Amino acid sequence: MAKVSVVLFTSKKYNDGTSPIMLRLTKNQQLKYFKIGDERFNTTIEYWDKEHGVVYSRDDKRKKEEKQKKHPDHELINTYISEKLNFAKKILQKFEEKSVGWTFNMFEEEYRNKPKINKVKPFIETRISELQNQGKYGSSTGLKETLVILEKFCPTLQKLYFQDIDHKFVEDFYYYLKNERGNKDTTIGIMLRGLRAILNEAINKGVGSKEAYPFSKIYGASKTFKISKLEKCSTKRFVPKEYMVKLVSSEILEPHLNWTRQMFLFSFFASGINFKDMAYLKDDNVVSRMLSDGKEYSFIEFKRKKTNEAISIPVTESLKQILEWSKANTTNKKEYLLPIISNPKLTGEKLNEHITHRRKRFNKYLRKIAAKLEFPEGLLHISSYFARHSYATTLLRNGAQIEKISEALGHTNIKTTQTYLESFGIDEIAKLNENLLG
Repeated sequence: MAKVSVVLFTSKKYNDGTSPIMLRLTKNQQLKYFKIGDERFNTTIEYWDKEHGVVYSRDDKRKKEEKQKKHPDHELINTYISEKLNFAKKILQKFEEKSVGWTFNMFEEEYRNKPKINKVKPFIETRISELQNQGKYGSSTGLKETLVILEKFCPTLQKLYFQDIDHKFVEDFYYYLKNERGNKDTTIGIMLRGLRAILNEAINKGVGSKEAYPFSKIYGASKTFKISKLEKCSTKRFVPKEYMVKLVSSEILEPHLNWTRQMFLFSFFASGINFKDMAYLKDDNVVSRMLSDGKEYSFIEFKRKKTNEAISIPVTESLKQILEWSKANTTNKKEYLLPIISNPKLTGEKLNEHITHRRKRFNKYLRKIAAKLEFPEGLLHISSYFARHSYATTLLRNGAQIEKISEALGHTNIKTTQTYLESFGIDEIAKLNENLLG
């Protein structure tokens, strides 16, 4: 149960030797302090009655050794303390009566009458703007789409606080996506991970509700929604080795389909690099490195757009051939390493939209290739993601440890925080990449 009291915050001392009188709010063994007013309500310990949480209204002759004496403005200060304390108690009483799973920031909004973004929709809108300012246009676009669907599911979203996003809300949202919109579990998983990221961000910024958090028991929830259960039901998106070999060796004369084949194979041989990271690669991303055998090798080095993780990919013979093809078939005047971005003048969100459009065309052509090469039915809906999954699956079947695969893919969900080069060494990944289809 929450408690509120008034204390002299002696940990803070101003130049004149005074300290602020503050409200102390206690909830679930956590503390938060709030100033009751301006410098008029600062005082020193000799005037402070710690037992009653007020300044002395008369000299206390029984404790002369502590130099405690009547404050000259005791009437003003003690009256103000009483008003603020009663006001704080009324706020807590209102939360209790309405069964609100409140946060310290929600209390502060009421106490100071100072609006904070602890409603869901305004917070998401602010987060979208932040992502755009950070150049994370893909993430901002995905969040925009999630917000649109959330509003269709819940027309009163504008009024909802974070404590309203509980297990029941998420479960109802899941069934709405599955039954009313007909979304597959993979799509639903993407939506829910986006919502989970928003709740985590809100908690980190002090406006979210730990009590209502529906995705984990870390904050004490009795019911949780496991997104991982959706992932277990999803179809594995990888191309078996025999069809990868067929893709490499088959003759494809149509220029647009051959471009698609080359880009898919580049992604596969380049440690499963995703389409957006491929698009942004430039000539200066190719560097020379000396390995432990004393020989010099070329590597493609960049930071993932999604995680900002540093990645180093060894340039194998297969990649060299694709890079040579790219130089001979580029239309962007060597502005980029690969012929994906067709208009090098684009920047910012326009460039991100262009890459998204190119990826959609790439996926469309990729499915035409699958049909042309008579891939089985399970591969007829192939997309750019299959290259990344195929790379990981092939490494695993070639005997690579999962930790090494995770490093090669640039994942950040493993305990070690060591970078890719420090953890396992690029020598081993280079050898594995050389023999992907051997």
